[in-house]
This record gives sequence, C-alpha cells and structure tokens, in this order.
Amino acid sequence: MPKEVKYQLWRLIKSLTKAEKRNFKLYAKRAGANGTSKFIQLFDVIDRMADPDDALAMKRMKITTGQYSNLKRHLYQELLTSLRMIFISKEIDIELREQVDFTRILYGKGHYLDALRTLERAKAKAVEHNQDLLHLEILEFQKLIEARHITLSRQVSNKMDLLLNESGERSHNVLNTSELFSLSIQIHGRYIELGHSRAEEERLATRQFWDSIQAKRVGRASAPNTFHQQVHRFQAGMWYHYIQLDIGTALEAAINAQTLFTLSRQMIVKDPDLYLRCLYYVAMLAYLDKDEKTVVRYVQRMQVFLDDDKIHLNENSRNIGRIYFNLSLFNLHFLQREKERAYAHGQQLIGAYNESAFRPNNHRWGLFLYKIAAACFLVNRYDEALDHLNNIINMRSGIFREDLLINTRILHALCNFELSNYSLVDYHLTSLSRLLRRSRETAEVHRLAVSGIRRLLNLPAAERTPVYTEIRKNLAILQDQPFENKALAYLDLEQWLDLHL
Repeated sequence: MPKEVKYQLWRLIKSLTKAEKRNFKLYAKRAGANGTSKFIQLFDVIDRMADPDDALAMKRMKITTGQYSNLKRHLYQELLTSLRMIFISKEIDIELREQVDFTRILYGKGHYLDALRTLERAKAKAVEHNQDLLHLEILEFQKLIEARHITLSRQVSNKMDLLLNESGERSHNVLNTSELFSLSIQIHGRYIELGHSRAEEERLATRQFWDSIQAKRVGRASAPNTFHQQVHRFQAGMWYHYIQLDIGTALEAAINAQTLFTLSRQMIVKDPDLYLRCLYYVAMLAYLDKDEKTVVRYVQRMQVFLDDDKIHLNENSRNIGRIYFNLSLFNLHFLQREKERAYAHGQQLIGAYNESAFRPNNHRWGLFLYKIAAACFLVNRYDEALDHLNNIINMRSGIFREDLLINTRILHALCNFELSNYSLVDYHLTSLSRLLRRSRETAEVHRLAVSGIRRLLNLPAAERTPVYTEIRKNLAILQDQPFENKALAYLDLEQWLDLHL
C-alpha cells in the first residue's frame, strides 16, 4: 500500500490543532464513547507517536491486524465528522450542503412545503455567496418537488415559469463558468508542457491553439458574467500573454483579475486562496516587468491580509499565503538589490522550516532553497550557498522545472569558481552543457554563463577582467529579448560581474 494512503490517519491527527483535538474528544463523548473506547485509545496512541508506526500501535493496543484496519477506518471517519462540525460555521458550501441534506430528510418525510421553504433560504445564501453549482443543485431539487407533487406554491402566479427561467439561466452560467475554467486550465497546461513561445512559428502555434480552445465553447447568447467567469477569463488571458512573453499585457490581465476582488470584497473572505493567487500573480509579473512600485504595493497587500485577525484562514489558506508572500518578498529584495535583507529573510525561513513552522512541499521548498542560495551567493557566503544548492540537486529532480535545475547548476558552478574549486567546476560543466543542449528552457544567458566560466578557468586571475567585461557587454545586448530578460531575473549575473569589475 502506498505510504500516502497508509499514513493518512497519522497525517490527519498530526495536523489537528489543540482546539480540534479537544472538539473531537467532546464529540466522541456526546456520541456515547468514553476514555476506554478503542477508537479513542487509538487516537491517543497515534497522537503520542512522533512517526507513523503501525506495528508499534498494534502492540500498544494489543489488537490484530484486521481489528487495527477496521479501527483506523472508523477513527478516520469520526475525525472527519467532528471536523465537519467545526468547519460548517466557517465554510459556506458545507453549510449549504447540510441544508440540502436536511431538505432531503424533510422530503422523505412528506413535508414538501417545509422542504421548499428550506431550499428557498439555502438558495438565497447560495446567490449571496456566488455558489453557482449549489444554486443549480437547489433549483433542480425545487423543480423535482414541484413537478412530482401538488404544493401550495403553485398558487403563486407564474411560479413554475420563474423557476424554469431561473434554472435555465443558472444552467447556462454554470456551463459558461466551467468552460472558462477549462480554458484557463488548458492554456496553463500548455505552458507547463511547452513553456514559452520563443520563435515566430511557436507564437503562431500558440495563437492557433488559443483560438481553437475558445472556439470549442458553446456559442449561445451569454448571460451576465458572474464573478468566477470574469476571474477565469482574465487568468486565461494572463497565461496566454505570459506564454507569448508579453509580460506587460499579462500583468494587466492579472491586475484586472485582482481588481474583481476589490469590486466584490466579500469574495476576499469567501475565496481567500484565489485572492492570494491573484495577488501573487501580479507581484510575480511585476517583478519580471521590473515594476518595483507594483511589487511593493502587492507584497504589502499580502502582508496586511495575512496579518488581519478578523479574517479566519484555514491551515491550507495560511500555508498558501506564507508561500506566496515569502516568494514575493524575496523577489522584492532582489529587485531592490537589498542582498543583506534577502539573506536575513532566507535565514528566518530556514529556522521556520527546521522548527516545522513553515513546511511547503518539496517543489516549493526547492524554489526557496534556490532563492536562499542566491542570497548567500550575493553576500559572498559561497559554502553556505553550496549546501542549499546540493539539497536541491539531491532531491528527486522530476518534481522541479528545468529552468530551476539549470539555474541551480550554474549557480553551483559559480560558487565553486569563487571558492577556487576549479577542477570541480570543470567536471560539473560537462554535465551542465549536456543539460543545456537538451532543454528547451535554455536561454542564451545560460550558455553565455557556461562559456564564460570555461574561459575564466583557463586564465590566471590577473587576466580575467577582459572576459568579465565581454560577458557584461553581451548581457546588455540580451536584455532586450523577453525570454533572456526573464532568465536574468532569476539568474542575476550582473551582480556577480559587479564583484569583479
């Protein structure tokens, strides 16, 4: 059995806060359990374990493998039920689904009018909170009751016509939202698969793909745009222009998506993950566009939002927020050439990571390690930078983007060069050159860095200045090209050259 499944109970218990653990114990007691109940005992055993160990848990519980599996399944279900009771007051979709469940019970009891009244209240909340799918589900249930039973609501003039019109409009809106969401996912997927369009034929192919996926949408008169439809449309456009390396237009689309939250402020609280994503996209694109004022403004917005005690974020949202904020803060320090502040920020993150206060997944942590290493490099702490870069290289490489791996290996070579480990640099440049030849993420900036290091290795220190000057001159030429400019944003060779010129 995969470890992801085998240890899901242990992960769930370890993710619980003190308040959630206390709520579970209270819930279990209300359900008739006591301290001697087997599933409560298992909860306490697993809660005290530092690492998952089924054999040890069974030994302490004195039960067989079959009993243990059944007990784990029962405990997992009880934990989720108790958590649902907590989150029902925080998540509107959970609350609405509970109301729909109550309605089905009333309908099963034959209380048709009571069921319809409950659905009307739930429908009003669904409209208020932009819950389009649940709104449609409620309408379909209303239609079922009205179609199968003679109710007093039939006495309302045009009741059925209004219900059918509302259902038709909502069906179209849900379809439109789904299609626009698919559009955003498709164009994002193209970037993941093929990266940026660099040659004219690639830009033309991407344009044809963009036109084709929009043409597949259902063509009928469009109902008024909902919040999520507009967000998906703007984000799809952002990804398209980003692929085409039109950073300015992509930034404009990202700002338009974020502005929707300003116009519908209740959605900031209702969908904080999407709000944080929109803020991050703006900050990231502004960094690539070297728009320092915009980066500062949106980093501040992220910080204010995450520090607002009035906004109750769940663990996932807070973790997403920390990742986006810290990545953006690193970019801001690099853009402002505040290398000491970038280094200090990196040390804080390492401390939080070691104390398990900040635990992004491996891919995200690899991004942080690279930025931390880059900060170490800029403050001349080359050994420290190498430690972080080695951690990236030793991770399972399949989870990283190729541009991150290329930048990591080039920075690794530069650190060893500064430490005068010339034979080691020469050895690593061979495999690095192979990586550059086969990767479509390779920029001329990367080739220029590798060829420059090779030339420097063959010269004594006193004769290297002309090579540094030539590299600087070639970088200045490349900066006018969007793809090269992006590569330079994440591999700042200019600051390295400043150390020697």
